[in-house]
Amino acid sequence: MSATVSPPKARRGALAWIIPLVGLLIALGLGYGALDIVLDHRSMARNAIPTEGRMTGGYRQVTSGRSRSTSYYPTFSYWTADRRVVLGTVSDEMDQSDIRAGRTLPLRYDPQDPTKVRLASALEGGPGVLPWILGGLAILMAAISVIPLVTGRRVKV
Repeated sequence: MSATVSPPKARRGALAWIIPLVGLLIALGLGYGALDIVLDHRSMARNAIPTEGRMTGGYRQVTSGRSRSTSYYPTFSYWTADRRVVLGTVSDEMDQSDIRAGRTLPLRYDPQDPTKVRLASALEGGPGVLPWILGGLAILMAAISVIPLVTGRRVKV
């Protein structure tokens, strides 16, 4: 028969507090991510300057996940209010078949950083569902992590 070896009591006590604290840090990170998305969208919706952009035909291609899904972010050239021509890649995904050199679309760019540009239609659609998902996960993680800290009940390790 083999005997099970358990960690010393001091180590178990430290882990009982570390695990909920790590959970709270993760919750804070998720919450910050959600807030950052919402604030960035709000800033662009309020302050961004409208312009019309012409697709260059170039794009940024991002492949991710196990299913190897690919997203395409087209590059546009456009005039700023001070009459400069700027190249910027939108942070809004498009179908690769919709990216054609010479195609024009309404854009909005950040006056502080004219290379930061969004599709006007994407800004009108709101920040999307991602902030809600991140915020919900943050609340769930925080609740799971706070319960042992508030009640004094130790996490079984």
